[in-house]
Parts: sequence; structure tokens; C-alpha cells
Amino acid sequence: MSNTQIQQRIALLYLALQFCSEKIKTFTAGERICINQERFQWMHILENENAIPRPVSSVIENKITEVSKLALKYNFKPYHEDPLKEEIITTS
Repeated sequence: MSNTQIQQRIALLYLALQFCSEKIKTFTAGERICINQERFQWMHILENENAIPRPVSSVIENKITEVSKLALKYNFKPYHEDPLKEEIITTS
């Protein structure tokens, strides 16, 4: 994955978590943990390209896809921007 693709994935995961928090509860606590683990692993990969991705399960991935469709449908914008966005940009 390119750095741009990784940053887009990180943004998608953040959007899914925020949509779940602010609009429709979609993920269990355990699923949210898995999403955050993937998100932080991608950030780690931006700093160390030899690190290994830690993708979520296909069940969670399907939920992320559905949430992204709902976010688009409702033109959802999180109340807060990704607090790590600035960090991602400065490390790439």
C-alpha cells in the first residue's frame, strides 16, 4: 500500500468509529478495539514500512463498508477531526 492509500484507510477507520459514536451504534466494544488496533498499526507502518499490517476480520470489514455507505448517504462529518491526522501528515 502506498502512503496515500494508508492515510485513506486510517481516515476511513476513524470515520467509521466516529459514525458509530455520534450517529448509529454499529460496533461492539471488541470490534472498536480491533478497528483501533488496525488504525494504529497503519500509523506504525507509515514510520516503519517493515511492520506487518493487522487487518480487521471480514465481519468487521463488512460493517465498516456499510458504515461508510451510511456516512456518505447522510453526508456525515465527525464533530471532531481525527486528532492524529496532523501527526500522520507530519510523519509522511
